[in-house]
Amino acid sequence: MKESEQYKFSRIGGVLCLDFTNTVSWHASHRTTEHLNDFCDLLRWSNECGIIDPHTELVLSEGAERNPAGALTILTRARKLREGLYRIFVAVSQRKSPGRSDMQLLNGTLDQAPLRFEVQYGESGFSGKRAPGGSEIATLLGPVAWSAAELLTSENLERIKRCVDDTCGWLFLDNTKNRSRRWCDMGDCGSRAKAKRYYQRKTKK
Repeated sequence: MKESEQYKFSRIGGVLCLDFTNTVSWHASHRTTEHLNDFCDLLRWSNECGIIDPHTELVLSEGAERNPAGALTILTRARKLREGLYRIFVAVSQRKSPGRSDMQLLNGTLDQAPLRFEVQYGESGFSGKRAPGGSEIATLLGPVAWSAAELLTSENLERIKRCVDDTCGWLFLDNTKNRSRRWCDMGDCGSRAKAKRYYQRKTKK
């Protein structure tokens, strides 16, 4: 696939872990569209979201060429984590309890990607940053799991919503003052809903 034809990942979730769940389109339908089709897609998404830099993306891509089985294992783990997180956040959006196995999956990933914090000193003084340690799983999936853990233990739980489109299913944080946001994107699902209502009104006349 040419670079110009690459899928453009959405950033409508408002937080890293929700953007990760949205790497599948039409999640609420029976005909989903996968956007993490190979390990390179996972690396590209991680780069675009700031989890890794271009140099790390290149290093991991070269490593995947030498060890395709290992890369496939990580991709499979990533998809499994994504689906587990999706079910957790859908349950939260519906004011339901998340599944025990999904919570175990999240905590298992957190266990394999312990949070490291590095302190650096530069011209502007001290600064700190998170640094996933060790394995490629920790590097790529650690920040996603940390983001999910922070969101689930924050005051933003009631802001987690799923697009009301019957087939979309994308998740997002509703940061509007009156929490009235219904669509993942007014220019996409919102416009399609308006067109559908217009068509229905016309056909009833």
